[in-house]
Amino acid sequence: MRSAPALLAALMLAPHPAAAGAWLRGVGDGFLSWTFKIQDGDGAVGYSTAYAEYGMNPDLTVGLDMGSDELGDYKALAFVLMPISREGTQVVFELAAGTLQGGAAIRPGISVGRGWNWHDLGGWWNVDTRARVTGEDTALAIDATLGITVWEGTMLIGQLQEGGPLTDPEFLRLSGSVVWKALPGQHIEVGLSTGLIEAEDFGVKIGTWRSF
Repeated sequence: MRSAPALLAALMLAPHPAAAGAWLRGVGDGFLSWTFKIQDGDGAVGYSTAYAEYGMNPDLTVGLDMGSDELGDYKALAFVLMPISREGTQVVFELAAGTLQGGAAIRPGISVGRGWNWHDLGGWWNVDTRARVTGEDTALAIDATLGITVWEGTMLIGQLQEGGPLTDPEFLRLSGSVVWKALPGQHIEVGLSTGLIEAEDFGVKIGTWRSF
């Protein structure tokens, strides 16, 4: 079984959605992903996202986060990731800027994560906290992710997504995915989601991940 740090080098926590979590890419390492999701609430809605990362140096990963959401809002953000702590628990600072919901936006954030091993199982946990700041308002989003390596090249990922004030969330969503290695450097993701508070009744997603 591969160690948790080695597995994390091949993973994305979107998205996350789509988010890298608390681990930076190695120097010269790149990652691309595309995800399509269909949600069923008042009516079936489909949307897609694209995500890219590249390790510039040991202390800097750059990337792009693009796509739309179930409300039809479009985002196109360029971001940088920089380490705060690499001792045991990983902590990374993110700063993104671009367009969101048709206007200029910035998205600062902090990600905290750690790999774990228990008997023959390995995996990781990660918490992403981001503030989306536009000319109209500021919104907080928190994603908590748990990943488990079932066997080499195959992973189970569960995520709880929350948006809005912690005491009165605008939405709360639970999702789960299975990810498996299809080709060297390429993974396929298939997942389901359900809304817990003010979110879709049911969702299905498929995606591809590419490391290079």
